[in-house]
Amino acid sequence: MCSGIRTSGRKLYTTILLVAFTAFLSVMPFSGPLYAGKTDEKKKVERESNEELKKLMEEIDKHYKAAQERMGYYALSSSDWDTLLKAGKVITKLSDRVLKEFVPPDDKEYLKLMKEMKKRSAEIYKAANEKYVGAYEDIQYSFGRLRNSCKNCHNHLGIQLYTNLYPGGTPPK
Repeated sequence: MCSGIRTSGRKLYTTILLVAFTAFLSVMPFSGPLYAGKTDEKKKVERESNEELKKLMEEIDKHYKAAQERMGYYALSSSDWDTLLKAGKVITKLSDRVLKEFVPPDDKEYLKLMKEMKKRSAEIYKAANEKYVGAYEDIQYSFGRLRNSCKNCHNHLGIQLYTNLYPGGTPPK
């Protein structure tokens, strides 16, 4: 009599396991699309973030190029000083925003290069604002260091600018 109960208990246990396993298998196909939806949402947020970063970098580049046009002058006009002042201020502000919003915390090199960019653009702003004797030379030095930090950051991130310089291939290392 006891052995019959054990057998039915074992059958009951096996039946419960079989029903649970079948239920699990029937739910599994639905978990893929649910997960895919989260992935698509994450990609959308990432894409929007990349677009915003791209716009910030385009703004930085615009002011960088405006300041670059003034490098090498020896008689700066008032508007040249204003351009350098604005470039330093805008690049400092935007690089600070990139530091706060876009730099991944685990990428120490990117963090270092963005801090360098902010520091050098702040030096340009300070020198252009004060217009002391030797300010233009300091601006040229800081601009060179700014250019170097931009180049190093682009190399670090694998972003190739000026692709027209190297038609049909990648630039030499």
